[in-house]
Amino acid sequence: MDSFLKVSRLLGFQYLLIILAILTRGGVDGHSWVDELTCASGPFFTSRPLPPGIPTEGYIRDYVGRQSTQIDQLTTFRILDLSSNQPVCPPGRTSTGYSKKFPKLRATPGDLIKASYLENGHIWQTLAGINGPDAKPGTIYWYGTQTPKSDRDIASVLEWTPDGKGGDGEGFLLAATPFDDLVCIETGHEDAEEGRVGGPCSSYFRLPETAEEGKDFTVYWLWDYTEHFGPPKPGFIEWYSSCLDIAVISKEDALKEIEEARRNAQPLPTDSTPTKALNRHLRRQQLYNERRKQAGEKKSSWFSW
Repeated sequence: MDSFLKVSRLLGFQYLLIILAILTRGGVDGHSWVDELTCASGPFFTSRPLPPGIPTEGYIRDYVGRQSTQIDQLTTFRILDLSSNQPVCPPGRTSTGYSKKFPKLRATPGDLIKASYLENGHIWQTLAGINGPDAKPGTIYWYGTQTPKSDRDIASVLEWTPDGKGGDGEGFLLAATPFDDLVCIETGHEDAEEGRVGGPCSSYFRLPETAEEGKDFTVYWLWDYTEHFGPPKPGFIEWYSSCLDIAVISKEDALKEIEEARRNAQPLPTDSTPTKALNRHLRRQQLYNERRKQAGEKKSSWFSW
């Protein structure tokens, strides 16, 4: 630190800032990932508000939540090599890992999926010219497969095409969207551009209609952030990834599950009048109590006779 102060006195503070910018330019600048997924179409969207017991959100593998002080280190996965030597998922997240607090998303074939993530300065700094006049916040690519592999490399994923015939034919390019959705901005920087709203950014992709029900659909979120300072030096790349899984169920099963959850959430009526929407277990208990009462009345009338 003392050496930096000496340099600043000799060269001036502005020159020191330039030197620091050059020294830190190659550092990790990404720090964005998928925070939350929701259905934007299909039964889990059209049936909102969903009853208790039906999760409305889904998360990436081993998500720890924004309240964690280590989310940056645990969730950011930087990729500097697009060859077959580079795993597409972070170490320790090559297979599914979810908790009750942060479950996997549940969806039906053909559903539109919305992903939310924070821009973490990558948009407003670009708009402000801080990263340079030619800086770009990058592009997001969504890839998916129902034949996941623990050793899946990024090179094989990048060969997949929308028709599912590219590369090894085991996956699809689901969507390609700009990192900047032209609406979101980091809270506190809404004045960076007219029409910006503080909060998460959004990106969308659609599950294939051919997705097999009763089986997870593995999705890779790949963010090309190579040009965050403008055109890079030849050969330099910088990508980030998040890996997640979606439980695919049929539309019929989803609707049945939602309807049953709604019935279970109905309160027990104060009288014994049959109610169409009663939980079937409560209705069974109601019938049992009514039969016992009827049996007691019959027994009483037989003795009185």
